[in-house]
Amino acid sequence: MKKLTVLKMIMALAVATVSMSSYAQIRYQASIDPTSKKLWSNNGDRLSCSLIFDIPEYGFANFMTYSGRTLRSNMTIHPRLGIGQSSFMRFIATKPEWHTASSERRLGRIQIYPGFNPYVGPTLSWKILSELSHGNQILMPYTDTKLAAGQNIIPAISPLGFKSAYHKYLACQENLIRVNFNDVKMTPLVFKVRSHELTAKSQQVLNEQLEYIKLDKSINKVTIRAYAYDMEKNADNIALAKDRGEAIKKAYLDAGISEDDITIVPFNALTLNTKDDNPLADESVTSRNALITLDRDNALINKDLEVDAPDVGADTGAY
Repeated sequence: MKKLTVLKMIMALAVATVSMSSYAQIRYQASIDPTSKKLWSNNGDRLSCSLIFDIPEYGFANFMTYSGRTLRSNMTIHPRLGIGQSSFMRFIATKPEWHTASSERRLGRIQIYPGFNPYVGPTLSWKILSELSHGNQILMPYTDTKLAAGQNIIPAISPLGFKSAYHKYLACQENLIRVNFNDVKMTPLVFKVRSHELTAKSQQVLNEQLEYIKLDKSINKVTIRAYAYDMEKNADNIALAKDRGEAIKKAYLDAGISEDDITIVPFNALTLNTKDDNPLADESVTSRNALITLDRDNALINKDLEVDAPDVGADTGAY
């Protein structure tokens, strides 16, 4: 009888241990309350858009889209206490807590490292946004032996209040300028033959660069190099190159760029391929072009806008 009692105690202890290990997790999620809708917020301008969800007691998740000819998107997780050890963070879509029936869908996973905020590439980021737009919550479990004694940490992103903030996020993306610094830092332009007027296409390119310069406060120098080989005489080419440089400079001045920040590099007459006694005018595109280069103040560069947006977490739904 005594042995049976001891056996029952051991079995009870084993069940309790399994139960405890099954629930050995720390979950961070919003309450089922209308005020939880306020956990979503937006920030944005013509260079970037962000959609932010504050995860109660944990930190926040930040979806970002950056300007450029090809828009770049990603998501970063910002835990208040950081990441204590290398591990894997999984992304699981499931119905919110107020639903009685629920099934889980594994969207993907990423590797996380101590000292770095978890980063999610564009493919997995859009999967997460798609699930949220369909009313599902996102669980992001990972293990951390240093900060949570080996327990599963499960921050969650709630769909409450998502749609309104998401619509603002999409509207912000439509307003993003379609160039970034890498697109405009070195801009070639083409003039009409024997003229200081730009071709229609080059005028459009110049307008894009001017628009970007107004938005990026780190740009502190504009260098203009204008060329002319399309006249028959050396003197005429030198004069035309000067007029072309001044015409471009005027465009920057009209756009509000300080004259102190603009430099025109003089045309090198020694490179001319025309001679007064044997005129040879070149009307090709390369004979009537200009090159604009931009420099920046490193202290004023927004490093967040320089993100490369690698596709971390893509094609990791099955694991």
